[in-house]
Amino acid sequence: MAAIARQAIERRLERRLSGGGPRFAPGAVLRPGQAVVLVNISRRAALVESGSRLRPGAQTELQLTGCETRACVRVRVERCHVARLDPLQYHGVVVFDDCVDVGAAAEGSE
Repeated sequence: MAAIARQAIERRLERRLSGGGPRFAPGAVLRPGQAVVLVNISRRAALVESGSRLRPGAQTELQLTGCETRACVRVRVERCHVARLDPLQYHGVVVFDDCVDVGAAAEGSE
């Protein structure tokens, strides 16, 4: 059989920045107090890692902090899946109700 060449097609509408980007720290909090780590972030959404399962469809707030800034953003959990088994970790996508200024630098984008 002939090898099929696959070309990666970028379907993302916006570029992702690793962690919290240049503006925010990687650590964040989903209300009511669930600590999460930002895997990557864009102006419209973020991929977060958590030790607890996120419920798709849930509406909550994501609290972001940085050196000179804080933001509390209304979000909707889009999806969640097991990312690692030992220790158990989940990856979840949260979609922002409003766009967030994540900074201009795009180094380390995913």
